[in-house]
Amino acid sequence: MPGRWLLVFLWFGVVLLVTHLATGQQNYGQVQGRLAQQTSKLEVIGRIGLSQVASGGFNITMPVSLNGSKTTWWIVDTGAPMCLIEPPFAAKLGLQTVGQVRGEGGSFPVTTVNGFQIGNFRCNGIPCVVQSIGALKNLALKNENGSFEKTGLIGVNLLAKYGALINCRTEMIFFSPTGNLGLSRQKYEAMGFTYVPLNLTPRNRLEVIGNLGGKEFSFFLDTGGFSTLLTNGIRDEIKVPYVATRNKVVGPFHDFGKNSQYSYAEPSDFKLGAYDARGARVNFTTLNIQEEVGSAHRFAGLIGLDFLYYRSAIIDIGGRALYLKPYSTPH
Repeated sequence: MPGRWLLVFLWFGVVLLVTHLATGQQNYGQVQGRLAQQTSKLEVIGRIGLSQVASGGFNITMPVSLNGSKTTWWIVDTGAPMCLIEPPFAAKLGLQTVGQVRGEGGSFPVTTVNGFQIGNFRCNGIPCVVQSIGALKNLALKNENGSFEKTGLIGVNLLAKYGALINCRTEMIFFSPTGNLGLSRQKYEAMGFTYVPLNLTPRNRLEVIGNLGGKEFSFFLDTGGFSTLLTNGIRDEIKVPYVATRNKVVGPFHDFGKNSQYSYAEPSDFKLGAYDARGARVNFTTLNIQEEVGSAHRFAGLIGLDFLYYRSAIIDIGGRALYLKPYSTPH
């Protein structure tokens, strides 16, 4: 299907993983997702400028059933600390409010889902914020027919509880009931991946430490974001040459500030852990995210799916590891 380009080295990694799972516990989860693209210039969740989003911003989606409901599609969003469920869908299922949580735009009710089924894997006791996913409902499968209703986001609270491993290039997720798949760093490095340590902060952020302009910063992985987006303050501090645009950044989950125009650059001295990311396209804007409690360094920005997808990223949340390949486009 379009968007599902499976390179030989990626399939080799999947085969190793499936073999590992087959010899371990039988209730490991293996779920195949699908890439979906934004279809509207006017309604963007937007981590980048509108013209960039229109040219092919995408997300990973997974099939989800709640309490035996029909299957709908949820966006895998490592930038969301908790799962989100659309209010009409929560009401349709009769889900009860168990508390409140503060987020962008105010306070939102929280419900708990016990029959949370992702593909063949069942999750229990999953708190979900009852909040609209906004323009993410406009995601569509290119050149495909059939139902593609979006009703929520899969957040870090679920992903961390079940030690999820996300293969960003093949759109697959693996889950472990013990919270860790126990895969070997050495095997990934033998396949040409570079290991980057991954931290889970107290507020459910997936943090990697990077170096930009000779200084160390904390970056959060955000598979719900179309593009890597850093703060203007970091751009000005490291004095990176950049290109300004008049495009605006908009979105329901972040406060981008009054001056939300974005600029972009391709830094010549950008690293994540030991991974050399020089020349990677990064965008800058007024990104109003509070300093993270428990972060190792100052917050610099969000590593989006564009960076992760084209570097064949494997996000091993249970093993606290990010694995990256050199940049490549699909064949």
